Amino acid sequence: MLTPAPVQTTYQQYETIAQLGMPGSMVPWSVDNRLLEDPTGNGAGFGKAMCQGYKSDKGATLGQLSGGAFVGITRADPTLPLATTLLPNGQARKIDTYYDTDNMGVQTFGDIWVAPVGVVAAGSPVYFNSVTGDLGPSTIPNAVAIEDAIWITSLPNASQPMINFNGLALCRLTAMV
Repeated sequence: MLTPAPVQTTYQQYETIAQLGMPGSMVPWSVDNRLLEDPTGNGAGFGKAMCQGYKSDKGATLGQLSGGAFVGITRADPTLPLATTLLPNGQARKIDTYYDTDNMGVQTFGDIWVAPVGVVAAGSPVYFNSVTGDLGPSTIPNAVAIEDAIWITSLPNASQPMINFNGLALCRLTAMV
């Protein structure tokens, strides 16, 4: 009988801390499946604010491009291929981005790592840019408040300068959307 080669031959000793779009704690969380509706053709990266889509009930668009209500934050997909593939238009597909009609995880409740634009403080409200879906403080362009969301960690963290979360901050969605 033939034994197939192992799929993975090396393993990290420790889990990497703070990866974009990954769950941030063992606090209960909820993730919904949505279909990306992408009118711009640029895709939606991990850790971005998503709003209700305009084509279907299960659709979602980046930011408020659809004019819909906030539905959650894109979750990282560990099943995406690590090799760069080409999209139908010949553009290279980024491995940390969802594209039009892709199934994507959208976190609606719990803690998630995101890359905020600007300085954020633990305990303060979370805002998103209605065009880009970027998260940050109230001073970001086109800021829209996310009801029942707070920052769990600060960035930069002056009170604990030895802690580095790779430029990411922890966002908590406290009410199911």
